[in-house]
Amino acid sequence: MEPPRSSKHSLHRLLRFTGYFLLIFIVFLALARFIDFPVSMFIVAGRSMEPALYMGDLVFGVKVAYGVGDIVVIEGVSRMGCIVHRVVDIGERSVTTKGDANPGADNPIDRNNVLYKVMLVVPRLLWIPPVLGVSLFLGYRYLRSLLHGAEVGRTLITIVLFFCIFDIIFMTLIPVFHVHQSIPLNKPSIQLKSSLLSDDFKVFKAVYGSINLLNFIRVDGVTLNAVGREFIPEGFSMVGDTLVVSVPQEVYRELYANSSGTSSFWVYCSIVFDKATLHGYYPVTFSWRRMDVDVVNNTMIVFNPNPVPINASFEIQYFDLDRFGTLYHVRTDFFEETVPSVSHIAVKPDETGVTARVIMRYMLLNQSIVESKKVDTVGG
Repeated sequence: MEPPRSSKHSLHRLLRFTGYFLLIFIVFLALARFIDFPVSMFIVAGRSMEPALYMGDLVFGVKVAYGVGDIVVIEGVSRMGCIVHRVVDIGERSVTTKGDANPGADNPIDRNNVLYKVMLVVPRLLWIPPVLGVSLFLGYRYLRSLLHGAEVGRTLITIVLFFCIFDIIFMTLIPVFHVHQSIPLNKPSIQLKSSLLSDDFKVFKAVYGSINLLNFIRVDGVTLNAVGREFIPEGFSMVGDTLVVSVPQEVYRELYANSSGTSSFWVYCSIVFDKATLHGYYPVTFSWRRMDVDVVNNTMIVFNPNPVPINASFEIQYFDLDRFGTLYHVRTDFFEETVPSVSHIAVKPDETGVTARVIMRYMLLNQSIVESKKVDTVGG
């Protein structure tokens, strides 16, 4: 019969099996630092997550969905330099994290930089002493057996391999840092490309050329300020990357009524994004201009380029030729006309005589302006 195995021999086999299992398990998880495994483990090497995590704690990460409040492992400069922090905000394409012991949040990062969600934490006092004790005991037993019965060359090769494996495991477990690193991050930003007033003065547009990591939610409010008075626009909206504001006619009337001839006002807006609120203050300027007057096909064309209607008085003097070919005055007509803003009117003399002179008078701010044009009549 086979003699019964001693308890000492069974203990040696159990310890040897435990050592091999731990070695294979650690090497497998350590390889996740180079291969995208669904699970991996890390050793904490910083203090920014205290008291949730302490230096030396062992954390296990799993590739699963995460939410606000979860602790995640983030890829830093490389997969060998990771960061473990708590999620405080999740956007459509970005994630914001923060160390529990840090005074402020980290810069937002791309969601693809989040590698794992921390599912298990083993405190340092629970794993370091046992692992260190078992490792030293197994190493001592193994080296002792080699020195007592193995060749010198085999012993040296085994020692070298042992330290190589230990060095690889050590290097692949370390890099979970909590200190600030120089990691290139995409920050939320918005830039104003241009601000302009439409040709008819009815619409103001603020065009934002670059909106990064920001998702539009709503326009909280828009007001306009002209010579100290506030006006509510007739409408406003965000169309793509452009803020569109309808400017009420009262703004220009207030400016025109001001004796100083002010030709500028301000647009104030508040645009809410998912991570920030933009408060815009945009100056809008234009020029008060004299009306353009021209004669086309026996008609006087008057164009008002200003954003307010202008009242004008007209005088049409008709002239004809006597039998000696000398011009003489036939009659004079008087009337008034309002030229709408950014519009034109046509003043056409009737068929009296051979020619006429159209005289237009109006006030632009505090300046009196007179325009006079000769217009050939159809009868001539």
